Amino acid sequence: MDDGHFLADFSCQESPTFLGNDSEVVDENTSDNNVDIYYDLALQYQHVKILIEKEREFGFKKDEDDQSLRNANWFEFKDNRLEAIAWILRNGAAHGFQFRTAYLSITYFDLFLSKRSFKGDQTTWLRTLSVACLSLAAKMEEQRSPLLSEYKVEDCIIEWRWINQMELAVLATLEWRLDSITPFPFIDYFITILKLNQESPSDTKYNRIEGFLMYLTQVTNLMQHRPSVLAAAATIMAFEHQLTRAGLEVKINSIPALKFLEIEEVFSIYRLLQDKEDKPPEISRTKSCPAGSDSARETVTS
Repeated sequence: MDDGHFLADFSCQESPTFLGNDSEVVDENTSDNNVDIYYDLALQYQHVKILIEKEREFGFKKDEDDQSLRNANWFEFKDNRLEAIAWILRNGAAHGFQFRTAYLSITYFDLFLSKRSFKGDQTTWLRTLSVACLSLAAKMEEQRSPLLSEYKVEDCIIEWRWINQMELAVLATLEWRLDSITPFPFIDYFITILKLNQESPSDTKYNRIEGFLMYLTQVTNLMQHRPSVLAAAATIMAFEHQLTRAGLEVKINSIPALKFLEIEEVFSIYRLLQDKEDKPPEISRTKSCPAGSDSARETVTS
């Protein structure tokens, strides 16, 4: 494939709506780096308020017209998207990336598909997009970001300069804002304010929440749901997995500070997780899960 043809296939047509305006950068790792915020509910709440505003700015769950475009792209690429997620997880595990690095790269992937359209060979440019998104996420989250040549691409031939071109396309589409909000900074807050665990949550619970979040990347369009909603559903499910809609509503409405959550949306995600847990065990993609996440091995299934 010559460069001209490949780059012609990369002629992305921008959708009319861009991501949010410039705003103060929020460090999602605040709760990890500052011990005080875990014990100070007021500080957690102030941090969450900033995150809620930023997830709106980034374009999660926009108006119906915008959603129709996102749905069209998501359904068109659904099968290839699952293959892309498997590749991201597999390579993230090979490089020892954090769980959130893989999730962030899938967020970039969905953000990009929600705003761009393509022509040409899907396998080639979707794999190129996968590498570009994982590479960018690693630069944001990991202490060491691998060279592009270190990522293994088995199912098609990709020149590394094409990935450089795709990285620039992703950066342009995201307006160089790579600090996208994910569900992870909400987890400690929900555990604390909902009093889901009177003691410090165990690693097993955190792993279970992470496994649920990775499962949700496979069955939902991340752009259709605010990260706070996904975090709420996954966190509650990890501790209480048999709630009815009424029970979930009582639990959330009992905390005035959680009024930003939409009950129907949280319950729809919670039900997805309940349905998943009720199904017979399936063969796990153990090679596709981030290293060190036992729950991901248990919950990310074919």
